[in-house]
Amino acid sequence: MATTFCPLPSDFCLPEWLARQFPDESLPVGEIVSRTGWIHSAGGTGPYLSLRTRNRSLTCQHIDDSVYRRFDLIELPAVRDSMMLVPRDDITLALAAGHRSFLARIKQLPNVDQLADRIVKTLGDGVRSADALRDELPPKLITNLGDAGKKLGFTSTLPVALRLLQVQGRVLRLAEDFRLDAKRYFYRRWPDSIPVGEPPKDIDVALAERFLAWAAPATSDDFAFWAGITKTAAKKAMSGRQPPPAVGKRRGIFILPFRDNYFTLHRDLTEFAKGIKLLDMSNKPAPIEKLTTLHHNAIVVDGELRGIWEYDKDAEKIVWKMFRKAPGVEKAVKETEDFIRDQLGDHKYYALDHGRIRSLRLEFIAK
Repeated sequence: MATTFCPLPSDFCLPEWLARQFPDESLPVGEIVSRTGWIHSAGGTGPYLSLRTRNRSLTCQHIDDSVYRRFDLIELPAVRDSMMLVPRDDITLALAAGHRSFLARIKQLPNVDQLADRIVKTLGDGVRSADALRDELPPKLITNLGDAGKKLGFTSTLPVALRLLQVQGRVLRLAEDFRLDAKRYFYRRWPDSIPVGEPPKDIDVALAERFLAWAAPATSDDFAFWAGITKTAAKKAMSGRQPPPAVGKRRGIFILPFRDNYFTLHRDLTEFAKGIKLLDMSNKPAPIEKLTTLHHNAIVVDGELRGIWEYDKDAEKIVWKMFRKAPGVEKAVKETEDFIRDQLGDHKYYALDHGRIRSLRLEFIAK
């Protein structure tokens, strides 16, 4: 029988979700992601907080070293062509999913294979930024994409070719200063020390097995959205598959960032809370019953969404509010606040998360 979403009340689902997402033992970075799911990066600081919440001994430097020096995790385009942190054992699957999504996304754009091959040759054994590559490559190989490219987020065929090389496992993107929240990136040929194998025969089934291990009980709609596939394909991939049993009985307070897997892997937010208003993706207030994505940092108590928070960079403090009070939250918030101020300097949803967008979230909490 296929795994399905649990019925109300949520006290049936939450213990299992907590056990899957927050292992009892303190695990290494790579194993955390293997056990709890690939992590969205997108130039924000969320991954630092997601990982540290699951192992409080981790530092910012330890996480950066795991990604950019030891390669315990690789940052690459995965499902939905989204940049994610993926453990070594899942590289082949993640690249296959990313390649499929990317090709579907750019099917109306010019062929870039010749440009891609020239990029690899130009890189050699070195490292280049996109600007440096543009200066070194023959201008005739790079085409301005105009309005068609803007709709897809590309100004020319150069970033298209770089993305293609990433999903092919031929080029690796490195962040400036080896920080996950960098604004500039560099490129190098894919390291020989990180082998990329043959993709699975059925990508959807392989993804479903991972997803259920991280998120069960879950619906095919949950999986379809996460994987970026049709609901029909999701139902077929999940059919008859049972996840491994959830181990542990976690409770307590968790201060989570935007896009943490505890919420991102599910589409029905009323399992976590009811009768509250939150900001939607356009930063407009809406009842939680009408939302499918949590556009906030979260305060979770025993699995329930009890509050939301934002980091005020100017004041160097967390601004937060509770929908339902719980003892011990103030201490947990203070520990997260200290970590952000001392090790991250700021907390951003995305690389360019600043200005009016953040002020709207701060104002919403302050009210």
